[in-house]
Amino acid sequence: MLDNLFPVAILLAVVNRAIIDYLAAPIRQKYPDHDLWYLVYIAFGVGGVIGWLSGVNLFAAIETLPLILGRILTAACIGGGANLLHDIATRRNELPAPLE
Repeated sequence: MLDNLFPVAILLAVVNRAIIDYLAAPIRQKYPDHDLWYLVYIAFGVGGVIGWLSGVNLFAAIETLPLILGRILTAACIGGGANLLHDIATRRNELPAPLE
C-alpha cells in the first residue's frame, strides 16, 4: 500500500514547491534584496493543507497508529518537501529488523 502512495506524496510535494516558487517569483523580481526566509514555513503550511485535503496516509501500514495521526504526519511530510520524503524513503531501509 505504501509503495502505491509514496509517488503520490512526492508528486504533491513537488507541486507544493512549484506553487510556492511561482508565487514567490514576483516578490523576488520586485525586491531582489529581500530575504525570503519565511517561505519555508509557508511551503510547510501550504503543503500540509495539500496533503491533508488529498487524504493520503503514508502511515496506514502501522495498525496501532490512529488514522488522523497518520494523515497529519503525511501532511507534514508533504509540506516538508520532496527532499524530506526522499530522506524518509532511504532511511526506511536502515531500520533494524523487528524482534520475533
